[in-house]
Amino acid sequence: MEVKIARTAGFCWGVRRTMDKVDEVAASAAGPVVTLGPIIHNPQAVARMREKGVGTVAEVQEVAPGATVVVRTHGAVRTELERARARGLSVVDGTCPYVKFPQVMAQRLTREGYHLVVVGDANHAEVKGVVSFAEGPCTVMKPGGAVPEFKAKRVAVIAQTTCIGADFERAVGALALRHQEVRAVNTICSDTDERQADARALASEVDAVVVVGGKNSANTRHLAEICREIQPRTWHVETEDELDPSWFTGCTVVGLSAGASTPDWVIEGVAARLRDMR
Repeated sequence: MEVKIARTAGFCWGVRRTMDKVDEVAASAAGPVVTLGPIIHNPQAVARMREKGVGTVAEVQEVAPGATVVVRTHGAVRTELERARARGLSVVDGTCPYVKFPQVMAQRLTREGYHLVVVGDANHAEVKGVVSFAEGPCTVMKPGGAVPEFKAKRVAVIAQTTCIGADFERAVGALALRHQEVRAVNTICSDTDERQADARALASEVDAVVVVGGKNSANTRHLAEICREIQPRTWHVETEDELDPSWFTGCTVVGLSAGASTPDWVIEGVAARLRDMR
């Protein structure tokens, strides 16, 4: 089969920056190196980091004295950062700059007296981190979900960086009908918009689509959802081992997209298996 790979498939700039930073720290640190949470939402990449001696902890209290703590791409909860510094641990901030933006806006907008609404997944590490920087009332609204009920005259709306633009637009419009003043700040990562547009175009040109990336990666799941709306024969896999030849019966051209946290070598493994299928 012919395999068409999306131009934007694989690591985004922010993820590559963080991965390079972890490699540098691992090579130069005198003591242990750990990341606060999985460095990115890709099990294969995390496993490779483990092979290099980089561990993963869920909380700062698990970190051994003398260790270097690297904050993952998605950022960290503010109190965890404060605990790390209070313990005198060496902290290297690997937060993607595009994730820093909603953190800064959460703090600034709530200081200005707005009730903050974050359009995103309340259980996602990025959103938990953003919410922790709010210094006033804050509500998380699930993309495509019901409009939350609360009393406030002034409301500010921001989004998880991987949010689908249409979901953010719907949330802002719905809130504007309920509150006197609604201020919207678009915190969706520009790479996310470009990657999603690429996925839409790809899905319209092929007989089937494979989206590669961690099952717990929000941006990868969104890519699969977008492709599936256009091309029903869309599958989300983490590695080539999950591919089922029966999915591609009658297919001549298969599209391949990948989340921002998917390593190149994983994408190439899936592409090679697809090309070998008959």
